[in-house]
Amino acid sequence: MTTTNSAGTSAPGYDGVAVVLHWLIFFMVVGLFTSAQIAEGIGDQIKQLQSLGTDPEGVKALMGQRMQLMGMHKAGGVIVFALVAARLFWRATRGVPAPVETSPMIDLAAKAAHVALYALLIVMPVSGFLMSMYAGRGVDLLGIPPLLTPVPELAKQFSAVHGFTMNLILLVVFLHAAAALWHHYVRRDATLGRMVPWLRGQA
Repeated sequence: MTTTNSAGTSAPGYDGVAVVLHWLIFFMVVGLFTSAQIAEGIGDQIKQLQSLGTDPEGVKALMGQRMQLMGMHKAGGVIVFALVAARLFWRATRGVPAPVETSPMIDLAAKAAHVALYALLIVMPVSGFLMSMYAGRGVDLLGIPPLLTPVPELAKQFSAVHGFTMNLILLVVFLHAAAALWHHYVRRDATLGRMVPWLRGQA
């Protein structure tokens, strides 16, 4: 399928599988970030109640909620890893549509952003998985038991990598989205329509 820019020049779009995988990964990452923020907020509430020492039942309830949320978060991370692997496999076997004609500098920046994003999307779930394993915890919702000997220091290190990677992903995604909108509304070419089917032919 092709997209058309404001000058009437057509450009090939991504196929349905690539589009579905792209948006599944996007919404999964948004969900993982949101769940992590909520879990962090619950953790702060637990610390406050524990410092007061007046509501042990409330602490117990909040700890249960946080455990459930983190269970879903960890399972979601494994799913993201599988989706990214599928996306890379599809990309390697089916190829990538030729880019919309721009400039060598813009093409290089786009390629660098894609490489960085895919690398980060691999590091994020892997670091989270290793953090959990070295903390002596598995991924219960997927039936994955603890596979490694607990090493608290390594768990802390992978936790730091995990958090830092998430922040980098947010930055790269913001730049990626800003570039796509710039292509669509300023440059008025067919770039965004290649991954957003309902915008094809509207640039």
